[in-house]
Amino acid sequence: MQRTFHRPFSIVATLVIVMSSMVMTTPEAGASGTHAPEPMPNVVGLSRAQVFAVMRADQLFFRTTGPGSSTKNWVSVTSEIPAAGTLVPWRSTVILTTSLVAVHPPRRVPNLLGLSPTRVLAAMKAAELYFVPTGPGSSTGKWNRVIHQSPAPGTLVAWHASVAISTALGVIHPKERVPSLLGLSRARVTAVLAGLHLKIRTEGLGSSSNTWTKIVRQSPAPGTLVAWNTTVTATVTIIRAHPATPLPTTTTVPPTTTTTYPGEPTTSTTTPPTTTTTVAPTTTTTIKRSVSRDYRIGVATWYSYIPGRCATWFLPMGIHVRVIDLATGHSITCVVTDHEAARGDRIIDLSETDFARLAPLAQGVIDVRVSW
Repeated sequence: MQRTFHRPFSIVATLVIVMSSMVMTTPEAGASGTHAPEPMPNVVGLSRAQVFAVMRADQLFFRTTGPGSSTKNWVSVTSEIPAAGTLVPWRSTVILTTSLVAVHPPRRVPNLLGLSPTRVLAAMKAAELYFVPTGPGSSTGKWNRVIHQSPAPGTLVAWHASVAISTALGVIHPKERVPSLLGLSRARVTAVLAGLHLKIRTEGLGSSSNTWTKIVRQSPAPGTLVAWNTTVTATVTIIRAHPATPLPTTTTVPPTTTTTYPGEPTTSTTTPPTTTTTVAPTTTTTIKRSVSRDYRIGVATWYSYIPGRCATWFLPMGIHVRVIDLATGHSITCVVTDHEAARGDRIIDLSETDFARLAPLAQGVIDVRVSW
């Protein structure tokens, strides 16, 4: 009876275990079919603890391959299959390639332009990058700002990579807006530029002797934003005021009267009033007319020749000429001792030394007036 009692009990226990296992596995199988695919997380560069946490949160399994995978002492992940972002089934298994050393993801180069040394150190420390300074003050560590960097801001570089920066000793100044100088005199230009960090360079009549009286053209144009301490080029000229004509002066002499007393011949002599009018002197201005044979306007160039000597195609040898640069008003004198082969607008060839006194040699040609 006892054996008979235990046999049905064992059968019932077996059935209970089988039924309970079916109840426990059935929801999981049904649940796996109802879950949407999961995007593959990016675990490249993560440590073992970080990988376990990420994969557990996304309910994914992983299998490792590579150095340290068999001994479970790997340090970081170097690659993953499938790639990060790929949709994978819920609770599926992905393959991770491991490494025995830490792998750091690429770093993005921060923008260092214009930053001071303190701000550069803070930015590069946060990005886990190094920098190598070159330029003024870089050897002594007294530079003030960064004016150039390589690679450019935003470039992806390896962890702990070095960024080359060019430094400067000056500080950053805001841009200045060019004022209007057209028509202003020298005194007025000085007053206008006094409150601005701008320089001026003059060219034209009176620029070399600083006797110009008016600005007729400027570059850059008024209102242009330029860098601090920029030089403004102004074309100047000399405008002289005509003297005022004096008004006529009239002088009236009072009358002279002579009277005789009693007993004397009565004689009265009266001198009529005398009026003297001073007429302003007549000013005669003689304008010398330019004769076409006394000057010629054209193009001048230079060649390797003796200073103080020049070449033309229309003047005789030995004549002294005066060459005026029409753009600046500068002039030089030279003696014609050579003949040039060119004709037309090219009227004179100067020596290198003489041309350099009028304009830069790199300019090549200038418009001049040759008089003799």
